[in-house]
Amino acid sequence: MSILHNPYKGDYDHVPEMDKKGRFRDRFFYKGDLYVLPFDETQKKKTYLSCVLYGIGMFAALIIQGLVNQTSSHTLWVVLPYILQYLPVLFFIVGIIEYIDATPRMTRKQYDKGIGRMHFCAIAVIVLTGLSAVCEIIYLVIRRGQYDIKLELLYLLLHIPVIFVALLFAGYYNKNFSGISIESNK
Repeated sequence: MSILHNPYKGDYDHVPEMDKKGRFRDRFFYKGDLYVLPFDETQKKKTYLSCVLYGIGMFAALIIQGLVNQTSSHTLWVVLPYILQYLPVLFFIVGIIEYIDATPRMTRKQYDKGIGRMHFCAIAVIVLTGLSAVCEIIYLVIRRGQYDIKLELLYLLLHIPVIFVALLFAGYYNKNFSGISIESNK
């Protein structure tokens, strides 16, 4: 296995052509699978706002969760899963930007970096938020009586909006993007 793995290398091909000056040039074309959205460009534009709102909602819920200054935030194994939640949320936002540039007939690369990335990142947010909640519960059990219970429970409860927004996006994904058909060009 090589160090650099390109999953899209078989999706492109080229043919030599002669230009006006008599020189050979390669003309590249896409021959891989096309992912066709179940709607046209105008309906696709309507989905931008919803995806942006889900991304902003997840990010805002994480920020609000981090504003709670509880005692457990001074413990690395509690705060690290919280910080790691930001990575899929930020990649979700990058996926939105990639999706905006794509057409309703997307190449595999456009699909993976747009809709596929948003879908995967929403799942990752749910998993990491669940892990963060479990770490907080373990902290509450281990350090019983050494913290302000109100702040700790507030922090624990603020995991719910993050998961809720990600689950709302999962429902939105199933409603709008589950009808994507794949056309083979090979």
